[in-house]
Amino acid sequence: MFVGIDVGAKHLDVATTTTALALPRRVANTAAGIATLSAVLREVAPELVALEATGNDHRPLLAALLGAGLPVTVVSPAAVAAFRQSRLGRHQTDRADAALLARFAALHHDELRRAAPDEPELAQLRALVGYRDDLVARQTRLRNQRHAAEWAGVETVVAWLRVDLEELDARLQAVERAIRALLATRPETALLTAQAGVGLLVAAAVLAYLPAGVLGNPKAAAAYAGLHPRQEQSGQHDHSRLSKQGCPAVRRYLYLAALAAIRADPELAAWYQRLRARGKAAKSAVCAVAHKLLRRLMGRIRAVRQQQPVLLPGLAA
Repeated sequence: MFVGIDVGAKHLDVATTTTALALPRRVANTAAGIATLSAVLREVAPELVALEATGNDHRPLLAALLGAGLPVTVVSPAAVAAFRQSRLGRHQTDRADAALLARFAALHHDELRRAAPDEPELAQLRALVGYRDDLVARQTRLRNQRHAAEWAGVETVVAWLRVDLEELDARLQAVERAIRALLATRPETALLTAQAGVGLLVAAAVLAYLPAGVLGNPKAAAAYAGLHPRQEQSGQHDHSRLSKQGCPAVRRYLYLAALAAIRADPELAAWYQRLRARGKAAKSAVCAVAHKLLRRLMGRIRAVRQQQPVLLPGLAA
């Protein structure tokens, strides 16, 4: 039996591929509701439970299901939308989405990656990095507002915005100190930052945004980040492009890291130039470098977790 759960802010809608009378069709998305659903699912023992990634709303349920020892997969919204379209689905309701997830799990369970429990430190790091990214976005908005107010000559608003920016900058520095302190406790940090182009913030983003089950798996990490190629072929039209069907936040960090690596890493710089000489556009070549960079980082994380020596440029193993 396969189970699909549509996660909403207030409710969890449940559907199965076969009848399970003991399983509730809807529970509240609260600690009590999640505990009830987890207990019943443990008794039913499904082959796989599928959830759709919904920001942070699905995380308490995911943690509870993993804690109960249930096999769980988290499906991207893009995959769900494509599956709905392939089945000519006309309706999009919570119950219909739960049933769709159950059918998706039944058809593709052999290909779906099972979720793994988060390490508490990495969950904390994810919260810190996400908060920092939000602060940076706010900082950009406030700077734009200050610029507009300066052009308009509204000094009162300019003064208020200046104070807001000073307070935000102080908070940003505090968050970055917390990120650095947490990274100092992680064994992967030194190896990740030994790679040219990868600083502490890039290392933090890689560890924070990639799921626990993906860390150390180069192919899965590239797919999750949306850095793997997507082949498009029809008639005489045949080319590949970046899929971008993944986490945009980690992809953004890796793109910036690739730009720095092209300047600082001779091997990656030479590979970038070869791609450009073959006719690749500059952005496409940078994305290819980001892909290679991510695969390198995953190899180092895997080596750390398997306690294997890693050869670094200019360093002993």
